[in-house]
Amino acid sequence: MKGYVDKIFITNLPAFYKINLFNKIAEKERIIVIFTGNTGELRNADFFKEELIKFEFFNLKNRSVLYNFFFILKLFFDNNFSQLILGGWDESIMYFASIISRKKKNALIVESSVHESKTTGIKGVVKKIFLNRISKAYVPGISNIELLKKLNFEGQIIKTKGVGLFNIMDQPAYEERDKVLNFLYVGRLSKEKNLPLLIETFSYLPHLNLNIVGFGPEENYLKSIASPNVKFHGAVDNLKLYKFYRMYDVFILPSLSETWGLVVEEALNNGMPVIVSNRVGCAEEIIKNNENGLIFSLEEEDGLRKSIKEISNIRFYNKLRKTVSEIDFQKISQDQVNAFLSY
Repeated sequence: MKGYVDKIFITNLPAFYKINLFNKIAEKERIIVIFTGNTGELRNADFFKEELIKFEFFNLKNRSVLYNFFFILKLFFDNNFSQLILGGWDESIMYFASIISRKKKNALIVESSVHESKTTGIKGVVKKIFLNRISKAYVPGISNIELLKKLNFEGQIIKTKGVGLFNIMDQPAYEERDKVLNFLYVGRLSKEKNLPLLIETFSYLPHLNLNIVGFGPEENYLKSIASPNVKFHGAVDNLKLYKFYRMYDVFILPSLSETWGLVVEEALNNGMPVIVSNRVGCAEEIIKNNENGLIFSLEEEDGLRKSIKEISNIRFYNKLRKTVSEIDFQKISQDQVNAFLSY
């Protein structure tokens, strides 16, 4: 007799924020998670901690395509499941699973946005073919919905307002500050993060300090163009990041493309007002312009510098900080879990 499973997830990234989400879902439903392990990005050593997992899972990292196909066949044969949730459209295992599972059971998590994902040409055609096997799509925000519309997706769209659950901290109590001097970036040092713009902007603001936490392929170049008021801190364990968020005044994420921006939520959770570009996915769902942060347009000349000067006004800054302290992150977290439990 086959076993019953509410949901089978297939995802490439065994990240801590995905594990947190799956753990919460597993409190209410029986789930099986398949980690394909295929990611080319360098991550912190604590990005994936197997001991945190509280659900049934399998890791297919370094397995052959043939092995993966037979594994999925056997998994589907051994289990009755209500829903198959695929974590993307970039791997052959996702296409194979969508074909051998019934369309009405198939769902897709879409974290790509209309800003960076191809909708025309061969890639666009392949995505449209794949979406013909999908009945539901889970998306974090508006730019992901726009992508699906451009790809002519006709299934049900469920907005989750998140890409996973970060490690929520007890929020610091609101306290006024008397000056705004120290700014923070946390993330990979890679081209899509638009860090040359950030560093160049601070070269014109020598009275302010920029702190950069992270590592990546652009590190040496960025250090070579940095002015003395820019400090690089290297990699920091995820569980220790809160100390940086609470130490400094404003968080900045100037990305050219960003599917969501979990670090923005982490910064807000630790009391920091934020500045983000209009290409950061969570800006559409989490950031309220002039209330808990500022959104600048990449198309506007000196948009970032203007936002930095605006947020440096101490009265305006403290107003933002007060609003940030009142955000209910537990509710935001539960709403994301409920988006998956409701369907």
